[in-house]
Amino acid sequence: MSNTVYLRTGKLFFAFITLAIGVIHFAFHNFPLGLLPIPASLPGREVLVYITGALLALSGLMLFTKKYAYYGAVLAGAIWMLFLILLHIPKLIGDIHNGSEWTATFEMIALLSGTCLLAGTSSTNKLPEAGKFLFLLSLVVYTVLHYVYLQFIATLIPGWLPFHVFWAWLVLIAFFAATISLLIGKAVRLSEALLALMFLLWVLMLHLPRVIGSPGIEPEWTSLFICLGVSGIALLIAGSAKE
Repeated sequence: MSNTVYLRTGKLFFAFITLAIGVIHFAFHNFPLGLLPIPASLPGREVLVYITGALLALSGLMLFTKKYAYYGAVLAGAIWMLFLILLHIPKLIGDIHNGSEWTATFEMIALLSGTCLLAGTSSTNKLPEAGKFLFLLSLVVYTVLHYVYLQFIATLIPGWLPFHVFWAWLVLIAFFAATISLLIGKAVRLSEALLALMFLLWVLMLHLPRVIGSPGIEPEWTSLFICLGVSGIALLIAGSAKE
């Protein structure tokens, strides 16, 4: 595929998931608990749910356009940055050995990397490089987490697939290969396109069946959209590769 196809598809995926995460706030009358674990004791929490949801939905709609895509990316990026600094980093520092905290923090960093990449396509600045660096950090953490929690990852493989540990190792190797490729700047388009395909397959084979089986459980929806969003980010990087 051409770079233009990668870029357009990546932008479409990311715009859709930004809008969808915003809608989740209204559909479940709450923050996405895994992504935004806002304390129940926070004053004005109920109002903040709808303000955050509305702003994310607005930024997602803006990302679908050509004229306002930059502003949509900046708005979403500001939201993710705010929650990263005020919520995730303090929680991670306070519970440094918790794998779930590492996952949630670097999912947020991955989403932030996507907004940097999209803002960079609409303006001449250093944001694309920042986006690639943030995504590289996320890949490093994903690789380490998959190694540390390999046996748990194997339990997430759909039951109809045999050799669960083999697939868990294959995912780990894919993360490692994509990390090295992005780090040294070699075969980036190929590695990121394959990474995007892997995440897209997860959406179809893992997350979508879980959503269909439990449509009333918010974390299943959020996990699906984050997975699709990471696929979109990988496509954006593949589309910006020079080789």
